[in-house]
Amino acid sequence: MGLLERLKLNKTKDFFEWLDLILKNELNSEIKAINFNLYEDTDNKWSVELVGTFSFDKDNDDWACDEVFTTRDHPFVIECESDWELVETFFIGLVNEYLSSGKYAGKLKEYQAIGIGFVDGDLHILYAR
Repeated sequence: MGLLERLKLNKTKDFFEWLDLILKNELNSEIKAINFNLYEDTDNKWSVELVGTFSFDKDNDDWACDEVFTTRDHPFVIECESDWELVETFFIGLVNEYLSSGKYAGKLKEYQAIGIGFVDGDLHILYAR
């Protein structure tokens, strides 16, 4: 079993619970789009935060900086020795799985778009209306 499979097996439930705790509450009414910011921390730790933005522009990734809501103080963190591409692939898979079967997937899909990416890298749009 590869690293991605092990991470998915061990972390999917935790990620879904983390997102459920956030999404069960009413979010800021100014939010137009959602982005999942990815970070490389120290000591083989990687973080993801959910960010709500007041704009969305499919042609300009800067929309992800227009924050009106963030979970920055309570990110979801995994620990693994890996490169950023594998971690990004892992988190893209988790978010896509949540969009398919998560408790509040419908709530997420009410926004104009859902993106993901490292804060200093390219964004990937996983869903757009």
